[in-house]
Amino acid sequence: MIRESKLMKLPVEILVSILEILYYRGKLKPKYLRVCKLFYFIAYPLIYRAPRLKSSNFFSFVESISANKRGGAEYIQELDLSGVIQSGKNAFVSKLLKRTKKQLQVFVAPQASFGLAPLLSLKNCSNLKILDLRLVSETLNLSELFNSIRSLQNLTHLSFPRSSVAIGDYTAVAWPPKLSYLRLSGGISDDFLLKTEFPPTITQLEFAHCPHIKEFGFQLFIRKMGSNLKTLKVQYPMPGLRERSLDPVFYYCKNLLVLEVAVDYVSSTFFDEENLSYLDFPRPLKTLYIESSGMLGTSTRLDPIDLAVALNDERLPKLKNIRCTAKLGWDPKSEYVSFIVDALDERGGGIYIGY
Repeated sequence: MIRESKLMKLPVEILVSILEILYYRGKLKPKYLRVCKLFYFIAYPLIYRAPRLKSSNFFSFVESISANKRGGAEYIQELDLSGVIQSGKNAFVSKLLKRTKKQLQVFVAPQASFGLAPLLSLKNCSNLKILDLRLVSETLNLSELFNSIRSLQNLTHLSFPRSSVAIGDYTAVAWPPKLSYLRLSGGISDDFLLKTEFPPTITQLEFAHCPHIKEFGFQLFIRKMGSNLKTLKVQYPMPGLRERSLDPVFYYCKNLLVLEVAVDYVSSTFFDEENLSYLDFPRPLKTLYIESSGMLGTSTRLDPIDLAVALNDERLPKLKNIRCTAKLGWDPKSEYVSFIVDALDERGGGIYIGY
């Protein structure tokens, strides 16, 4: 064991680097605070940077940092409450946001409720960059949400709650100026997509559990926004979409680098030349995810020969990585899957078929 006197001969910068490595590997323990005063002052902010919270320690943690002015709240940069299952305790979440407002950059809301009090507290989290509300299952009013985030000048990532309600006054929608990632879910409707002015800064877009979005609204929306998008993910279930609903994605979203589709919403011509039409530049798509519900009729919707032909014809010249579900029924030993494997391998990528 290294004596404290020898340890203290190391430059402070090296000690900081060592403790930061331990932090990022999840091995920084509170017991290190007792080594010496120098360790205490270095490790203390790191330990509080992203506290590990769950239902069993959430309330005691909030009470602790609220009772002590130097309780570590000023060092908290990330609050992940996804492991906290609580209902009717919005006052504690609000109190936590108020105490951490100066340095907080990432906030993942707890499961169940997220009421008006926490929304009001969000307004003062001026350094917040990521706001993830996807686990909120109780209804959240979108008007109140937009009213809370309009002042968050540094927000880049926003995930809507899965049970949000529709909004009537679309002129009241004000997006943060630096928003680049948006995950839509809940009560979003076709009217919301078509009547709301989405900022051109959004380059990453996800749809998940949006029962009110229909094919007509979705296709008009990607026609309007498609050229800005670098990432588009449409996750099952989207009950308002039908077979062929996603077929125009390649046509309208010519700059995509990442695409995720569910085979339930595409046709057998998805990779045909009519959808992958010629561009003045090589289509930049690099990563493709193909999912499936496994419902009757979806296992034969896409055939590997269609993708193999598209790769052979250079319709997807930059594609390197494909992840697809085994529910597609693709035989890894078949001639066309083998061709896809070889083509992607030559590009330094590959295909993964999983469950």
